[in-house]
Amino acid sequence: MSKVIVIGASGFLGSKVLDHLISEGYQVFATQNNKTIPRANEISIIPGGIKGLSTTRLREINPVAIFHCARPTFPYFKKWGRMLAAEKARRLNKRLVKQLEKSGLATTLVFASGSLSYGNSEVAHSERSPLNPLSYAKQYIRGESPFLKDHSDSKFKVIVLRFPWLLGKGSWFSWFYLKNMQEQKKIPLFGRGYNLMSVIGVHDAARLMILYSKHQLSSGVYNIYSPFLPTQKEFAKMVSAQFNCEITDYRNLYPHGLEKTVVEAFYSNIVLDSDYQEVLQKYPFKPIEKVLEDM
Repeated sequence: MSKVIVIGASGFLGSKVLDHLISEGYQVFATQNNKTIPRANEISIIPGGIKGLSTTRLREINPVAIFHCARPTFPYFKKWGRMLAAEKARRLNKRLVKQLEKSGLATTLVFASGSLSYGNSEVAHSERSPLNPLSYAKQYIRGESPFLKDHSDSKFKVIVLRFPWLLGKGSWFSWFYLKNMQEQKKIPLFGRGYNLMSVIGVHDAARLMILYSKHQLSSGVYNIYSPFLPTQKEFAKMVSAQFNCEITDYRNLYPHGLEKTVVEAFYSNIVLDSDYQEVLQKYPFKPIEKVLEDM
């Protein structure tokens, strides 16, 4: 059984990565801080979070891959909390890179990033596009900076995957759609809703992290483009039809307003392309409507 490590296994994406690794027969080790990890009886727990991944521990496990889906949070401090979280993530990720370098292991680290790093544009962004982070990415890009450096001299590889909107029960969809459906039978529309939303299911994202870990790729950034590119309004109509709820201006649901960062994200165009099409061209993405049906 091949050994792997999951960082952030209790989270929205990490828990799905964990499920698919277990189903594929991997021997899974997962770092744990405070949150309980699902299916903990089927895996080996590494206490202490990322700090638990010392050089010695890494050598003992000798993983074929490390899947990094974690991001520290300080939710009660909003923008300042994200700045604190970004700096904490930078320090922890820098430490992880150092431990991997010292270990001398030839493993692959796959890190889940986001597409807000490229900014708002109707033109598709490839991996060559300059970074122009907006919304949450303004702070979080700092956290991933240790992975964006040149690692060509290292034995280990760093694969940074930039995902579009991940659709599933949890995260943004639960906060702004499911919650409002349950409480008011309504969902929000931000502006006229003509901005493009590149969307894939969270389970597809988890499977793709595993697929990318297996391919003979160099260290670097790889965009995950989606075959589904609805406008925000078209997406809202899909949700409305599936859950029998009304679409309304977001200000009707949030009369006191929303944080600027949230509004900026929902008004943005998310369009991705990739110079590395080998994996994505063959991958059978689940349609958005089917993802919604399965919730």
